[in-house]
Amino acid sequence: MGVTRMHAAEMKKSVPERYPSNSETIGIEIVGQAFLPANKPMPKGLSDVQQKRFFNDHSVYEALTGAQQMSFKYLLEELLQTLSLEKADVFRHPTVSRKNVTEAATAEW
Repeated sequence: MGVTRMHAAEMKKSVPERYPSNSETIGIEIVGQAFLPANKPMPKGLSDVQQKRFFNDHSVYEALTGAQQMSFKYLLEELLQTLSLEKADVFRHPTVSRKNVTEAATAEW
């Protein structure tokens, strides 16, 4: 099933039978750099599109800095309190969408 059809099928379901969509959520962007691990160098001879796909499939995001983690926890606690939410209402983006699973993997709440 293609991504568009999968999205359409999921949107017919009610929360919590499906994850919330972008139109129903607040996103918190935690900026970090992604890199290819030493054991996964970029193969030679790939086109630009192939290089981008390889990088997206094999890259790893750096861990949050202490300052990022502290800021994230503060913001999250404020949002949970202000919006009367539970921590169970919070998801990492890769959990609910097609993203690199290492994005914000070290974020703690």
